Amino acid sequence: MTIIHATVAGAFLIALACQPRVQVQQAAAPAPSPSAVPAQANLPTKVDTIAPPTVRESPFSFTSGTLSLPGTLTLPTNARRGIPVALIIAGSGHTDRNGNSPGALRQMNNSNLYAQLAWRLAERGIATLRYDKRGLGESLSKIDIAATSIDDFIGDVRAGADALTRDGRFGRVYLVGHSEGAGLALQAANRGTKVAGVAMLAGAGRNILVIMREQLAKQLSGAEMTKWDTAVVRFQRGEDPGDVNPALKGFFQPQMRKFMTTWIAYEPAEEMARVGVPVLIVHGALDVQVSEADAQALMAAQPAAKLVIIPKANHVFRTASSTDMVAQLALYRDPTIPIVPELASAVGDWILTGK
Repeated sequence: MTIIHATVAGAFLIALACQPRVQVQQAAAPAPSPSAVPAQANLPTKVDTIAPPTVRESPFSFTSGTLSLPGTLTLPTNARRGIPVALIIAGSGHTDRNGNSPGALRQMNNSNLYAQLAWRLAERGIATLRYDKRGLGESLSKIDIAATSIDDFIGDVRAGADALTRDGRFGRVYLVGHSEGAGLALQAANRGTKVAGVAMLAGAGRNILVIMREQLAKQLSGAEMTKWDTAVVRFQRGEDPGDVNPALKGFFQPQMRKFMTTWIAYEPAEEMARVGVPVLIVHGALDVQVSEADAQALMAAQPAAKLVIIPKANHVFRTASSTDMVAQLALYRDPTIPIVPELASAVGDWILTGK
């Protein structure tokens, strides 16, 4: 059986696949004003899908509970002892260490986002570890999906960060989470993980149900949304969700109930308000999955954080021309499209200088 996580990305991609072309209006950005990153000219239009010669990559696995989670360690070619290292935490669903999905799902999600980010950070003198989350590859046969909660994924983040902390090659350890991974990073830091800071890339600032409903309402009819609302309530009560759009039935698989109920309990603003380490928030102004209102909500909860809005970036930090969801889909599918350079600049500068 194929397990489809009930996720922000899933809501966007599954609903998009069965809907006609839709225009989505970008939310207005309230105060306070974020740090704006100017656009850069003369950028490459294609990049390789293999590591450049400026970096060194090697396998790196770590243990979380009974699982061994495989990953890729990326270093500058001239890496010296004590360099900073970032643990890159993937977004939702079947997203692997590189930012891609396996099998048939790859045609919808093949951005290579995390691999590209790792290479660009290595070129700035920062090591990274990106890993395959539990439920991918060999680990799928070793876990009980029905018993899996968001806490298990948070535990994996903590285990990865601890492994890097114990490794004598590295100095400061940072968490860099994307989308759902941003929330995992924040919660891991709040549970005592020893890290120097948390970078939240396209992270939610509101409860996941609010965001998912906002996405779906842009694409489904009022009648279909009523079915969705009813299904969500019934699902949380442990009941059959009843009649719901066929494209969304994957969200209501019984074996996903524990994961979903624990994810729904996550309140980003509350977690953000009590975080005790520096936080960087990076958001693409043309992100149609997580709105700029989420970035602003995180900033309002923790005014000491740094907020960077990248004007032309979408959810996977490619240069977009609009918030037309169908037009943006190509940016998720082509791994040779480069990430916006402002992403590595924002994260790299913050890690190296704290600014």
